[in-house]
Amino acid sequence: MTTARAPLDPAACYQALLSRDARFDGHFFTAVKTTGIYCRPVCKVRTPLAKNCLFFSSAARAEGAGFRPCLRCRPELAPAALPHWSTQDASQKLAMQAMQLLDSAEALAGASLRVADLATRMGVSERHLRRILAQHLGVTPSQYRQTRRLLLAKQLLCDTALPIAHLAQLSGFASQRRFNSAFANHYHLTPSACRRAGQAASDVRLKLAYRPPYDDAALMKFLGQRAVPGLELCTFAEDSTGEFVRIVRMSVGARSHLGWVRMQFEAVEHRVHVQISDSLLPALPAVLQQVRWALDLDADPLAIEAVLARDFAHCAGWRVPGTWDGFELAVRAILGQQVTLAAARTLTQRLVQALGEPLVTPWPQLTHAFPTPDRLLQASPDDLGKMGIVRQRQKAIQALAHAVLHGGLDLKPGPQVQATVQALMDLPGIGEWTAQYIAMRALRWPDAFPAGDIVVQRRLGVRDGPQPARAASTLSMAWQPWRSYAVIRLWHGGSP
Repeated sequence: MTTARAPLDPAACYQALLSRDARFDGHFFTAVKTTGIYCRPVCKVRTPLAKNCLFFSSAARAEGAGFRPCLRCRPELAPAALPHWSTQDASQKLAMQAMQLLDSAEALAGASLRVADLATRMGVSERHLRRILAQHLGVTPSQYRQTRRLLLAKQLLCDTALPIAHLAQLSGFASQRRFNSAFANHYHLTPSACRRAGQAASDVRLKLAYRPPYDDAALMKFLGQRAVPGLELCTFAEDSTGEFVRIVRMSVGARSHLGWVRMQFEAVEHRVHVQISDSLLPALPAVLQQVRWALDLDADPLAIEAVLARDFAHCAGWRVPGTWDGFELAVRAILGQQVTLAAARTLTQRLVQALGEPLVTPWPQLTHAFPTPDRLLQASPDDLGKMGIVRQRQKAIQALAHAVLHGGLDLKPGPQVQATVQALMDLPGIGEWTAQYIAMRALRWPDAFPAGDIVVQRRLGVRDGPQPARAASTLSMAWQPWRSYAVIRLWHGGSP
């Protein structure tokens, strides 16, 4: 079976379909000519005959060919097929990065992104980008965006009791009439036909799938060790899947929304249950995208293990934990420079309690949001010093806040990773280790490598040698383009 971005092999796809192999979930979709419906590889309906199957690399392509999504396996729940970063095809990588940006724009509660704007952000001409997208997506940008909107709406119809007018708006439609028309024309169904009985009107719980293997215990341990009291709560235990809850701030356009998000793993079904506070409903699509980034739900274990399995044989399923806000992660990385994990958590807790906005939640332990860039920029040196933050860290944090607010520094995943890393390193108090750490967790760059990390150098056996950072970088080349995943394994005790 090939990886997500290689040409699909119908015979291999059919074998994966027969075995309902969840490792290929989202990598391809099976359309059945006799029913006009397309499914995920994990669908539990009776397997169709091979002669009746067509295979598509994306839901957009399947729908562009006239097929409707299955109401049982629900293609909208499938993990995304991320760019295959090892590809040497520059046009393919460009197309996949553009797809990420289209998905990200779609996640912002209906925010639109013109192809001209997308081309400018990618640093290419509009004509070139249109040609590349047509070649690799097989559909136009507008068709791709329409599919994403409809699938998001279908998920909200199935999993929530939100009024149809409200979910139409959340999915990016200008009006309920336009949504009803698009839904009927595309799926030959009315929105109400997708409604499931029994949804509580005030209970917003959704599901997100991932590809196995996924070591949820390792990820929850990582998050639990770093959980900041008042901001985050991790209740994972060795004999249960547990849950992770935290306060988040999400922006939709010029408006900011404060609330909480609760996540629980369901390992048997390879999915995560997500519950959010009512206050975050206007930002629901953005919240779902952020959950996928924070828990690394779209990772491709097949591609990763093909590179790392030889050196890390017992670490299959280890993911790179993301973050909820790039600025927050960067500040926490600065506070964690040259101190222990416990000390960094204590400093962050003081910062949150002193400068974070208070919020009442169902959990008494969750009380404050992380401070905004504006709030940290306005904080006096005396206030920060009383928290135990030394002058050098104060300057770094406030320079970072100024760059985010006024310098155009964007700490979200996107195509300009190297430029962002360099912009970070140009700020006072942010060196190579901190910038690479931010790239790994906030920018979601799979090939980040903090060569100066002491633990990494020790695991690689180069700490006591000459130029340990250079030696570590040299040894890491064998793990490209998945060095971020190698770093996580080294930190958790793995050794090549």
